[in-house]
Amino acid sequence: MTKDMNERSDSSSMTTRKSWIRRHPLASVGIAMLVVPTLALTLFFTLRPYLSTFDRSGEGDLSYSMPSRNGEYTAELYGVPYGGAPGGVTIWVDVRKTGDADTTSAKSIYRTEFHGNNHLEWENDHTLRIENWSKYTNETVTLNIDEEIYDGRGWACKSWRTTGQYVRCLTPENVKTLK
Repeated sequence: MTKDMNERSDSSSMTTRKSWIRRHPLASVGIAMLVVPTLALTLFFTLRPYLSTFDRSGEGDLSYSMPSRNGEYTAELYGVPYGGAPGGVTIWVDVRKTGDADTTSAKSIYRTEFHGNNHLEWENDHTLRIENWSKYTNETVTLNIDEEIYDGRGWACKSWRTTGQYVRCLTPENVKTLK
């Protein structure tokens, strides 16, 4: 009998201690409810530029359309509102072959905030001048439609999804150094 008592007393002293999560279930759930959404939002806003797509063909309202000099291409200026009443408008310029109604064949070459005055002008068959300016800001740029894009946010230049789809990506910082 003493042998059995000694075995029981030895085994009782070896009980494993419960983990902190099992000892504090309400605190664990509360911490998880704060940490998981915070981590998810941080990852979303950190990775958003690298995962963004530049294409928004056919979205928004067509504001202006202009065929190229030889009639091969058509440039289309779209306005996409955001943010409700206090928001603004993002403008997109798409270039597509004239007469091609397929929206998937359009190529987005310009995206930025609308500044008040805009205009499209073909300088030659493959070079498009896009004016977008106000009293305080000027994001006017001339692009080769086959090789260049302009992104006012700079996300297209960082994006893993758009890399390799263009030769040169311009941002407001790049354009200022070119002038």
